[in-house]
Amino acid sequence: MKFVVRVAGRESNVDIVQHNGLYEVELNGKKYTVDARNFGFTDLFSLLVDGHSFLIDSAPVRPERGEYYARVLGRHYEVDVLDELLLAARDAEKVHEHTGAYVLRAPMPGLVVHVQAEAGKHVKAGDALVIMEAMKMRNELLAEVAGVVESVAVVVGDKVDSQAPLVTITRE
Repeated sequence: MKFVVRVAGRESNVDIVQHNGLYEVELNGKKYTVDARNFGFTDLFSLLVDGHSFLIDSAPVRPERGEYYARVLGRHYEVDVLDELLLAARDAEKVHEHTGAYVLRAPMPGLVVHVQAEAGKHVKAGDALVIMEAMKMRNELLAEVAGVVESVAVVVGDKVDSQAPLVTITRE
């Protein structure tokens, strides 16, 4: 299956083929052998990628739009996984997507433990903006776009709901 995966403002082409109980994954032209297992009915996965082990906590945010979150090595990522149909639909929305401010939202309910973003500060895609704690795990929330921080809606100690606005960035 062919997908386009977007993480922290970066887009990658991914082709996945299941073969002999393993997955052959081609990511931007480079091939990997992946053994993937999940733990029962949870969103916790163990991946063995070319001999390197990774524990990944992942869950859908809006699966009908291809939107998921993943936590790897203590870092939180918003991930878009788009097949051909979703890619066409999302690309059709791009005209509106790049015209307004970008709002970083809380991916889950949690406690704000650190705020790196400051109003007026220039950020680039992938910069850490906020660290939240949820279910005793710290999640580093990253900018998906480059621009200038317009406003910060939270302070350390705030408890926020899922999808609460945290930081607004005026795009470059």
